[in-house]
Amino acid sequence: MKKILSAILCVAMGAMLSLGVAGCSGSGGNDINPDADTTLKVSVYAAGYGTGWIEEACRIYSEDHPEVGFTIEANNRMFDTIKTRLETGTCDSDIVLIANANYSSLVALGVLEELSGVYNAVIPGTEGTTVRSVIPDIQYNYRVRNGGVYGVPWQDATAPGFIYNKTLFKEHGWNESPDTMTEFFELCDEIAKTDVAPLVYGGGQENGYAINILNQWFVEYYGYDYIANTFMEYASPDIYSYTLEGRQKVYETAARLLQGQTENGESIALAGSRGFTAQAAQREFIQGHAAMDICGNWFPTEMAAYLKGYPDFEYGYMPIPHINDGEVDYQGKDSSKVRYSLDGNILAVPASSQNKEVAKDFLVSMYMQESYQTFVEENNGVLRPTSVELDETALDEFTKASYDYFNEGKQANQYIYECSTAPMAVNGYLALLISQNGNTLGNIINATSYNAAMGVAAVAAADDYTRAMEMWDSDKNQWKDSYLGVE
Repeated sequence: MKKILSAILCVAMGAMLSLGVAGCSGSGGNDINPDADTTLKVSVYAAGYGTGWIEEACRIYSEDHPEVGFTIEANNRMFDTIKTRLETGTCDSDIVLIANANYSSLVALGVLEELSGVYNAVIPGTEGTTVRSVIPDIQYNYRVRNGGVYGVPWQDATAPGFIYNKTLFKEHGWNESPDTMTEFFELCDEIAKTDVAPLVYGGGQENGYAINILNQWFVEYYGYDYIANTFMEYASPDIYSYTLEGRQKVYETAARLLQGQTENGESIALAGSRGFTAQAAQREFIQGHAAMDICGNWFPTEMAAYLKGYPDFEYGYMPIPHINDGEVDYQGKDSSKVRYSLDGNILAVPASSQNKEVAKDFLVSMYMQESYQTFVEENNGVLRPTSVELDETALDEFTKASYDYFNEGKQANQYIYECSTAPMAVNGYLALLISQNGNTLGNIINATSYNAAMGVAAVAAADDYTRAMEMWDSDKNQWKDSYLGVE
């Protein structure tokens, strides 16, 4: 029975790491101001986003603090490496990026420094603005353990979108910004009249980057108020029954996107998509075999080397079209600005650091406008869980398209982070979509036909509720001990 919860949490972690996991950055060795009196060792996960974001943050800090230098260690295995080092007492880093799934256990081991001072610190260059005041309440509250907090949130882990071939779209006059999935499928019908497939995706890796698209549709369908103030309170498994209609539409829309056909009987997705790795799908897209690719704002960094062979290739970022016509929720209210994100991972200071105070000061500096600006620019529109404002005129077209879509949700105060302080949440988290041990999307991708994919979708919504009830102890009004890891 405990396998169900483990699978759910693994899906959540996989989705979080899917933000560029296909592209591997090598181990670090990047030195910033190497002759400084004090050198901080920074160990971070790096894949499709590369290391530009942390290099720029370190450079900016060293310019203001010439006595401080940095050694950056980064690769796509760093989450596991840091966890092992912290658990075994062999961590010599001053700043680490840890997976949020490991946060509670590392805090319990006492290997992370308490960071209330960071949250209470005034951001340099502001008139009294503290770090705490620019971080969403839920991002702070659910990380509090025994009255202390031991990390700061690193990035928003939002849904991806579609990368599209700008040249083809211009030549044919295709709609570059469909507002709804109805309009998107009409776009696919138009594309299918040519010799190019409408879409490609890497179904053989991390479920084609598509898992968070389903979550974005789900929060759109029910709107900010219900998701934030009812669903995320996790009062009982009945929330999975009440939201059956919406999740049913989500699963069916996913089946149509990944396995469906256009009006002329052509497959929406390029043949072979279900088995492609993420990068294989991106290469097919760049080669012109598909007009769009399910991918995110890590695309330019992840494919930088390959794109050198296609210097004239133009691409753009298309946000996820709304699941409902009219961009409204289930009550008919506007939900066009609701945005979804996983909780994100955490920057922390190991308790073993020999430079704790400098490390903490560096974390504060990352909330400066200049540091945040370079973070967004280096990551092509990725945001952090913060309300710090940027100079939008400095963003290139691709970055601005991504930034505008997600920032619109922040400006409207309609950002949903999938984390909760409710007792029903496990370590602050419980998946929105838990059917079939959390692998409904994989089963849709691997179905042998569109009808078979719709068959998976047909039972998935009801199965969400069944799975939740299996995990629930109605007498104690909590999850069963076996799922919470209680012996």
